Amino acid sequence: MTASQLRGALSAGVTHTDPELSPLRTSRTRQPWPELPPPQALDSGVPLAVVLHQGVRTALHRSLAHGYYLPVRAALADDGPVPVCWYGQQDASWIAYYDVLHRLGLARYGPDEAAHLDAWAGLARSCGWWWPGEEVCVVVDRPEAIRTEAVSGTAHDQIRLHPRGLRHRDGWQPLLHR
Repeated sequence: MTASQLRGALSAGVTHTDPELSPLRTSRTRQPWPELPPPQALDSGVPLAVVLHQGVRTALHRSLAHGYYLPVRAALADDGPVPVCWYGQQDASWIAYYDVLHRLGLARYGPDEAAHLDAWAGLARSCGWWWPGEEVCVVVDRPEAIRTEAVSGTAHDQIRLHPRGLRHRDGWQPLLHR
């Protein structure tokens, strides 16, 4: 099952209105829901589904995209072309989101989808980036050290890498630009 097929099957198992599959807001203003710390968001009437989406999927995606894989990809591009698609710990945002929904009883997955989600979660926890092929799968070891800093002004404690915050076991340590 491909990643997009799995994500589609997991979305189909969500028992509440998934903010990713529905309009942003149905109020008269048509403005997006405010992004607030979870207790304040719930007190302000933001639906739990939106709070979970913002606090798990969106926040992790921002931290991983802007704080990790986009800077690393840019550093890799200095040495030549990089693969168009890879998988790994940067997939943690959607993996964690569907896992949280399942654990809270807000999603029901069939045995096949649950097994695939567990496999993706195991890969995201245990290895770095990976590229599957027909005959070979390339798997990159996780970094030896990752140093992060908080991104000020974010509602969900987002983080980013220090400019010299990534070091691999073979000594590669890119200078990351923001």
